Amino acid sequence: MINIAGKLISNKVNNIRFFLNYPKIDIEEENDHVQKFVEVVNKSIKNEVDIFEDIVINTYFEENIIGNVNAISEFQIAFNRGNIISMPMEFTQIIGLTDISHIYSYNYDFNLMKKITLNDLFKQDIDFEKIIESYVMEGIYEILDNYKSNMTYGVYELMMEAIYICDDPVFYFNGRELVICISSFELTSQVDNLIEFPISFKKIKNILSDYALRNIYLY
Repeated sequence: MINIAGKLISNKVNNIRFFLNYPKIDIEEENDHVQKFVEVVNKSIKNEVDIFEDIVINTYFEENIIGNVNAISEFQIAFNRGNIISMPMEFTQIIGLTDISHIYSYNYDFNLMKKITLNDLFKQDIDFEKIIESYVMEGIYEILDNYKSNMTYGVYELMMEAIYICDDPVFYFNGRELVICISSFELTSQVDNLIEFPISFKKIKNILSDYALRNIYLY
């Protein structure tokens, strides 16, 4: 059984206030190899928290920012079943009225002692990247259409042409959906929040791998 406890870093550096919540994983398993793998995952999570803290501090001093800065991280346990976890973690830096967010996700199988990738979730002969891109682009079109009234036609067209979906997007899963995550700055400065695109496992069931159907897809 996997236990996930919340840890908190709360401190202040000059005018920067940090409220950094992050998970620490504990597993009821006597196998030394599994315990060492858990340690590696926990170290990776804490390392990303420390990097975020350093980046905020360095940016504050390098850009001579005036005013208070709040740096926040939050995580959620989207999936914790059969020694498999999926946990998205959002990092947010708030400077004045500017809100910039980005996300990591921790998807691990502690039975196999490996990080879960999108390749693990789909059949080998399926071009799942194109399928995922089609779902994400459909959602992006809807978002940009909502902002279209505030843009000139030329700016809107440039934004549409500039959108790029990376080959290895951040994702998490909750048993019923695969959720693709895109940070706001990857789209447009006029959208200032993290954007998530859920894809129902039920809709793509026929292209899911046996691994996903056995271990992750909840009917």
